[in-house]
Amino acid sequence: MPKRIVLAVMAALALGACATETRTVVVAEDPCSTYGFRVGSSEYRLCRDREAEARRRGRMSPSYAEARIVADSQAACQSYGLHPYSSAYESCVRQEHEARRPI
Repeated sequence: MPKRIVLAVMAALALGACATETRTVVVAEDPCSTYGFRVGSSEYRLCRDREAEARRRGRMSPSYAEARIVADSQAACQSYGLHPYSSAYESCVRQEHEARRPI
């Protein structure tokens, strides 16, 4: 009987040692997750890299035409892998447009 108890305790300890917890933290201002990309995916990383590069370049000059702002915003969202006319794409275009508007 004590042998069974010892085996049960050892099995419980071994199974408990295998338990892990995984957490995913998403920043509220993270546009790539709002576009529908899964955090940690290759598409997400590509989106984050392109977003960071676009932000490093800063806002566009006042002579930057409205039509060009829209076209560049749409091109950026398509390069993230978003499909035109989807809600994620429309949200992306709005955010990209706002980021490109002159001060």
